[in-house]
Amino acid sequence: MVNKIIFRSAISVLVLCSCITINYSGDDYSWTDADYEIYDFRSFPTQPAVNARIDMDNIDYPLLHAAIFYETNRQREKYGRQPFLHSPALERAAWGHSRDMVAYNFYSHTSPVKGKETMSKRLALVGIRNASSAENIAYTFGIEYEAGRSVYSPLQNGGYFSYELKGEPIKNHTYLGLAKEAVNMWMNSSGHRANILNPDYKYLGVGAAHYQDTGFFNMDNFKLTQNFASIKGE
Repeated sequence: MVNKIIFRSAISVLVLCSCITINYSGDDYSWTDADYEIYDFRSFPTQPAVNARIDMDNIDYPLLHAAIFYETNRQREKYGRQPFLHSPALERAAWGHSRDMVAYNFYSHTSPVKGKETMSKRLALVGIRNASSAENIAYTFGIEYEAGRSVYSPLQNGGYFSYELKGEPIKNHTYLGLAKEAVNMWMNSSGHRANILNPDYKYLGVGAAHYQDTGFFNMDNFKLTQNFASIKGE
């Protein structure tokens, strides 16, 4: 008998009240900060690169950040809130925290990195002080896995995850698909949802970092951070 396995994703929230360009190889696409002035949450999903599956060896992080940003704004509009404005400063803070969580193997709003221990310190480094601010974090899968559903492992299948033994591999997320998965997780949690819908927050920056879970067949995962604030930062 071959046993299936089950795994889950996770989210966390923190509230305080008081860019680089990487080429997307598939369409030679390059997302920049200036693109936030061109697209909105309605037009963004029509771009071909957004619907491409993520190549874990060549991730367009700015595009992934934008996908999560616009999916968040879609939820803002759905519930009658003004859409967030993009903040490159908040994106730097969020991306830095996600990368630190991967590099230093932790998952928390409290960082072991000197000078970046708290969200307030991380935001101060990008010029955001004395502002209403908040942070959502999450980790989720790089593949289109339905949380809580049992699967067969790469050891059982010869190198990939599937729902049926030797069945079709579970595919990598698209950029938009991963964004929807992450934002849906946050929206289904009261604290994270409150941050996303809080009218006091005007600006948003998103950061993601890929890693492979060495304790679970090197499965592709992402740690994610959203930083919200009432001011844009430097």
